[in-house]
Amino acid sequence: MSLLKDSNNLEPESLLNKVLLGLGEEDPIFFAEYFLGLHLNPFQKRFLLTLTKYNQILSVTANQVGKTVAIAIAHIWWNFYKKGFSGNPELIEKAHFETLNISPISRQSKEAFRDIEEILNSNFSWEEGGERYINDCKIKWFWQDKNENLGRIDFSNNSSCFCLSTSEDKGAGFAGKQFALISYDECVQSFHLREELPARIFSRTAKYSGTIILNATPDELAKSQQFWYHLYTDAKRGEGEWNLVEGLYDENIFIPEKKREEYKERLKKLDPIKYKQVVLGEFIASAERMFTSEMVEGLWNGKDKPTSVILDRDYVIIIDWGIAESGDETVILVADVTEFENQAEIVYAYSKQGGDPVELMAMASYLNLEFNSAPIVMDTSEMGGIIFKKMLERCKPISFGQGNKPDALFYLQVRLRNNIRKDLTNSEKSAMGKLRSYYLPKLEEQLSSYKLDDKKIKQDWVMVLAMLCWYVDKYKTITQVKVYPLTKFYKSP
Repeated sequence: MSLLKDSNNLEPESLLNKVLLGLGEEDPIFFAEYFLGLHLNPFQKRFLLTLTKYNQILSVTANQVGKTVAIAIAHIWWNFYKKGFSGNPELIEKAHFETLNISPISRQSKEAFRDIEEILNSNFSWEEGGERYINDCKIKWFWQDKNENLGRIDFSNNSSCFCLSTSEDKGAGFAGKQFALISYDECVQSFHLREELPARIFSRTAKYSGTIILNATPDELAKSQQFWYHLYTDAKRGEGEWNLVEGLYDENIFIPEKKREEYKERLKKLDPIKYKQVVLGEFIASAERMFTSEMVEGLWNGKDKPTSVILDRDYVIIIDWGIAESGDETVILVADVTEFENQAEIVYAYSKQGGDPVELMAMASYLNLEFNSAPIVMDTSEMGGIIFKKMLERCKPISFGQGNKPDALFYLQVRLRNNIRKDLTNSEKSAMGKLRSYYLPKLEEQLSSYKLDDKKIKQDWVMVLAMLCWYVDKYKTITQVKVYPLTKFYKSP
């Protein structure tokens, strides 16, 4: 591969080309600065360097740190060297190769498309130190063509980069394709990020075991904010499979310092809480929601599977019935409530949409027998719950009525607040938390979006958790018979 298409192939130039190309292949920062003629800010350098070490990148940043430009550079670099291919260089040159950049926001996907085009055609401009610059790309010949309707850029070595919006075609535009690099820009805005990762992202990199970049600024109103926070906290503690890169607004040296300071001052006066998200890239709580991201994240104990029954421990079964095909699910939680500083830990969860009543009662009876004849607490605020209670009379179920709901939600909020400890690992939380559970995605989703008296959102998982807290903090405390040894009242002569 020659740097210049009209090179006369003199031996010194050819050797120099090989050295420079080799440096660029190993070092994306050098590639961006020398071959693409760009200047980089500290975050962009840190981001590109991370790509040389890991293949699952979590980029959690403030606004306006230059993350979309960094993604554009990554795609150019990947396609230029066909990263992930090995073998005969001539055959690699001819082989077809593709990368993918997606975003839930159409405008955002087009930003990366435009940045790649401008960079390779020496039209990318920025301000630095009071002066205006434009890049001098040394590999203009690498650009071949574009198709804006398909969101595809073609390069001269038979490689292509797609920049698509998932909101427009739900991923149909790249169904069946395989990519060596996938970046998901502003992924927190996705409605179903958790479900998309295995089906839409990982499955599209199977051929190459490709690199995946998840990139977004926290947004307290975004649908996938809680899952984004879950990935972030695991990565921050060095747990899980994702490697974290963070970025601050002040790292963008291409916004003049005077303008940055003016903007920060205005935003801090307008909304001090929002300031933390926009400038520092922090996760903030929405005033509309009852449980903050930290409260929800503090629930998990680091496990991702149920725990088997232990014979000498006490359990309770909590049930919220739902048999309508399109309504709430039936949700059943089993919790270990063995007396130890009033702790409770969910060890098993079951849910069924529109289940057969006989099947659901059989499941409740089975769990009662399996977990040491555990008492059953069930919602009897509606007719269906009353019927289920009569049908399960053998198990002597405990009624939870509508009047208990305020207390239950209060106890739940208190326990989740007590779980907020950012300095603890998952294993330490498991040992100390008052309310713990293995990771339950549906519970996470409903807790993070729960609003009081909002009938439009699903809340069955939240209510069974609240019922558990009500049982431990109120019902069990009131009904528990205390036994006092005779030695407290009689003294031996």
